[in-house]
Amino acid sequence: MSEKLFADLRKVAEDPNDDMTEIENCYCVNCGKDGTTRMLLTDIPFFRQVVVMSFECPYCNFRNNELQPANKIAEKGIRYELTVSNVKDLSRQLIKTEWAHVKIPELDFEIKQQNSMITTVEGILQRTITGLEYSLQNNEQFNNDDQQQKAMIDFIEKMRRLQNGSETFTLIIEDISGNSFIENFLAPQSDPQLKATNFIRTIDEDKLLGIYEIDPNESSQTENSTNLKDEVLQFPTNCPNCNAPCFTNMKLTKIPHFKEIIIMATNCEICGNRTNEVKSGAGIESKGVRITINIQNDDDLKKEVVRSDTCNILIPELSLTLNSSGSGRYTTIQGLGMNIIDDLQRTNPFIDGDSTRDEIRKKIEKLKQRLTDMIGLTIILDDPCGNSFVEQANNVEHYERSWEQNEELGLNDINTDDANQTLTK
Repeated sequence: MSEKLFADLRKVAEDPNDDMTEIENCYCVNCGKDGTTRMLLTDIPFFRQVVVMSFECPYCNFRNNELQPANKIAEKGIRYELTVSNVKDLSRQLIKTEWAHVKIPELDFEIKQQNSMITTVEGILQRTITGLEYSLQNNEQFNNDDQQQKAMIDFIEKMRRLQNGSETFTLIIEDISGNSFIENFLAPQSDPQLKATNFIRTIDEDKLLGIYEIDPNESSQTENSTNLKDEVLQFPTNCPNCNAPCFTNMKLTKIPHFKEIIIMATNCEICGNRTNEVKSGAGIESKGVRITINIQNDDDLKKEVVRSDTCNILIPELSLTLNSSGSGRYTTIQGLGMNIIDDLQRTNPFIDGDSTRDEIRKKIEKLKQRLTDMIGLTIILDDPCGNSFVEQANNVEHYERSWEQNEELGLNDINTDDANQTLTK
């Protein structure tokens, strides 16, 4: 049971046959005869676990490659909006899962759910052009309708102009699973041409992903609730590192001079991986909070920190802005620096490895060294939900949220009139 199910890609590259599975007599969608599917479970360094599948038909020579993510679905969906303004932007690497929708607003064009792939912006355009040209040549509808045929040819020409880099356009990837990605050329700094936004999935989207579950005992659990402060709840889960069965412990606790929080910790006995996550136990505050701390000595590094899942981090000396990670942390200032390094590697899978550009690699190494020794830095925690906390912070400022922040948190559409009428009865 201790053997890893997903082998490291670097080891697989030396001898892929050891970890590859062949499935014969697979139906070929092109000619209807039987072909062979090869399947490889691998762990891509600094990215995630994936399943690589390759189909080949010996009769018609049809081939198809596909990549499926094997990691767990993210807590929130992700939306990337990239402004493609030059040829260099076309070389940006991207990861698109099967749940992602790709849009180009300037052409009123949208690609709905398709197979997962690792490609570039130019690769997305080329794949689209190839598909449209195939439809134009093999669809009788276009052969019998000159107007539709001309419209299709004009559209393909517009796509070619985008592919040549002669026109600026916007590429949007919206993924309810939260596992798609577009490369940031300025990582770890924010890229003015690339905007990433996390969003809360709807119930219908959770059902589509197969993760929505109705608890029939929800009402009875509310009536028979116990004092959660005095007990540690435990529930089975899978290790996020090796996917082995393990347990997550959950505890409701009160932080002095702050509020109640829920701490969840997972410890895997198979690979030794440990994780901890924090959730607010008191909902969203009426105002956001901006906390500033100047790190002057070792005592400051030991101060306790609660970073909620909606908290953004700014370090002015490093020109570093880290958006909300989607998971909260209960740690120290020093531990926060290590979490920032981990989050950078997790959210930017192209900042390390053989394909990393030299200038990016040097910036990341320099940043890691500075975040390891944080004395002299200023850390700003900006949390629109008001659920973050730093022990003995230098400055704590409460502010009114903007309309955009309320919209992202889903507060603008909340209607409490019916609830208030019920309470007054």
